[in-house]
Amino acid sequence: MFINYEHENHVYNVTVERREKYFFITYDNTEYRVEAEEIKPGHLKIKLGDRILKSVITEGEKEKYVFVEGDVFYVKNVELTGTKKTKKEGEGSLNSPISGKVVKVEVKVGDKVSKGDVLMVIEAMKMEYLIRAPDNGKITKINFNENDQIEIGQTTVEMKKS
Repeated sequence: MFINYEHENHVYNVTVERREKYFFITYDNTEYRVEAEEIKPGHLKIKLGDRILKSVITEGEKEKYVFVEGDVFYVKNVELTGTKKTKKEGEGSLNSPISGKVVKVEVKVGDKVSKGDVLMVIEAMKMEYLIRAPDNGKITKINFNENDQIEIGQTTVEMKKS
């Protein structure tokens, strides 16, 4: 199976092949042997070399969110057409990758943040998911408070890229 997907405005080309009980994933001319077991729907136990990773996958209308060891990856299938879609310079928002409860809001309106800073923490299924700043910028709006329920795809925090 050939997969093209976009993550953080970069398109990745991946080949996935199943041979017996293993998956062989080829990316950037390197092949990785992976064992994967679905513990329950959407919850995976992945063995990559000596490492065991727990992962949760949720789906929106056209995209998927993959949670691996506290990091959230937003992925969607991309048809390679030779053109790249970009958002307006200086604008940005972050959508919730999962339905759950907001357990911590780390920023307030007007705060300056750096790429990778934790903005909000959402808890779902006894796991915490960190919402991080995709770029350096300034917080312009916070749409949820601590203890609020949030649904997948809802905008958590809005920021202006600097």
